[in-house]
Amino acid sequence: MGRGPSYLLKHGVGSGVRALGHEVDAEYVEPGGVNSPNPPASTEIATSFSLYSVLATRIRELRSQSALPIVLGGNCGVTLGAVSGAISEIGSDLGVLWLDAHGDFNTPESTTSGFLDGMSLAVLTGRCWTTLAGSIPGFSAVPDANVVLAGVRDVDVAEELLLEDSEIVVVRGPSVREAGVAAALGPALDELRRRVRHLHFHLDADVIDAEEARANMFAAAGGLTIKQLADVARLAASRFDIVSLAVTAYDPAIDTDGKVPAAIGAVVEALLSR
Repeated sequence: MGRGPSYLLKHGVGSGVRALGHEVDAEYVEPGGVNSPNPPASTEIATSFSLYSVLATRIRELRSQSALPIVLGGNCGVTLGAVSGAISEIGSDLGVLWLDAHGDFNTPESTTSGFLDGMSLAVLTGRCWTTLAGSIPGFSAVPDANVVLAGVRDVDVAEELLLEDSEIVVVRGPSVREAGVAAALGPALDELRRRVRHLHFHLDADVIDAEEARANMFAAAGGLTIKQLADVARLAASRFDIVSLAVTAYDPAIDTDGKVPAAIGAVVEALLSR
């Protein structure tokens, strides 16, 4: 999935934004301290949180210049840096729309895989890795009630219990697929809009139904169609000021039909075309 960001840029995501009349700069962000005598790259956890810290600082700078940060990341944890950078500029008036096939809501106590990325939303809401999360400049846990998790359909048993015990609004992938975007997701976003004006838009590419396009090895059936994904972006943009966007978890080696870059491009363009 680390190959995804550069692949998306090479296959039109940036040029589609330029075609709308926006100025686009692309830069590569890497963990801090990689050239030090004791680089963080020796461990997954240290490397990840180092990256989030560098990203948060850069996003705060971009927001101060009235730019919209669009983060293309290998894993979902980049949203920790994106949200931290946005909070530094706008404060607590921020909601999160998290589009994902998975809950990303495990903790070190509930996980059976040990996959750090599967804890990203739990970290964002203050449930685990609190010391390392606190090292990210500007980090502040997002209240459960300010999060809408949509498109989810592949959740661990223990993770499901954690979600049920939270105040996060969960909109399942099959319900969006069957009822449509406006009917299934509209009420949740309307309620969120009563709480906040600004939104971070998180898109894990495997929210797309695996029968439409396989974004990564974790792709699952029962997700959103490509058209529905663009409709979600339009719905969100019509209700909120989008302050940051993260596109994650795309593996071009799995996307053998090459459908995902155009789908991602359509989402970005929908968010910018209101």
